[in-house]
Amino acid sequence: MSALFRSHRVASVAIFAPALLIAGALMIYPFLNGVVMAFTDATPTQREWAWVGVENFDYVLSDRTFWEVLTNSLVIVGLSVAIAAFCGLLLALLLNEGLAGTRLYRSLIFQGWVVPWITIAVLWGWLFNFDHGIVNHILVTLGIVDRPLNWLAGSVLAKVLVISGFVWRIIPFMMVMILAALQGVPSDLHEAARIDGAGYVQRLRFVTLPLVRSVIIVAALLQSVRLFQELTLPLVTTQGGPINATTTLSLYTYKLAFERWDFGLAAAVGSIWSGLLILISAFYVWIVERGAKQ
Repeated sequence: MSALFRSHRVASVAIFAPALLIAGALMIYPFLNGVVMAFTDATPTQREWAWVGVENFDYVLSDRTFWEVLTNSLVIVGLSVAIAAFCGLLLALLLNEGLAGTRLYRSLIFQGWVVPWITIAVLWGWLFNFDHGIVNHILVTLGIVDRPLNWLAGSVLAKVLVISGFVWRIIPFMMVMILAALQGVPSDLHEAARIDGAGYVQRLRFVTLPLVRSVIIVAALLQSVRLFQELTLPLVTTQGGPINATTTLSLYTYKLAFERWDFGLAAAVGSIWSGLLILISAFYVWIVERGAKQ
């Protein structure tokens, strides 16, 4: 195929030109425009924008709030993906056993993947409501707590609220990806290990997990990038509080742009944030290439 493209370069360019133009118009130009804006004092409240150089970046990188928000994002996204990967693995292992009703269960849990974020945000706000939330009702009924918890009053509880919503949302994706990988594991490897006297845990540790590890890592990286971009859940449920405890990079950028109307500063944060995601994406590509060579 590559030889064919090299021998017909004009035709190759003509084939890919529409896609490149669309990508440039919808992706590359807005991104570059945002990077350029990061070096200005852009705001919709004034008509003329002045070039300020790296002033916005200096302000952001010296701002304690930015580093707090970055830490929040890493903690919330990291814990969410780790918990979802573990739960997704357990569910995938269960479904891979071919028990009765697994098809129905797989279809039902898959629905969580297609539910809109705004619906999940509203649902989570209702579940964790102080006065009539189901979570508080269950905790009080079981005697785990003496009185309803105010999930928006403490930083830890607020983080639990956001993390649980993220986990619930991405478990189906993790489960589907891992299940597909499990179904690709040759059965004769398990049979050989069973004949050698390996139990279920040993087969899981030395046969199954090494073969599906790359898929788990790739799925986790994809969901990490996705959650870094998620704005709806923390905005609707906690508004980033209490005291920025659940303010993520996406919500922080949103507030800079549409509450403070400082597009230049928001663009600077977005540029740094994009750089972080590019590093994660590069790690993802490295994992994929490494898995392909093995």
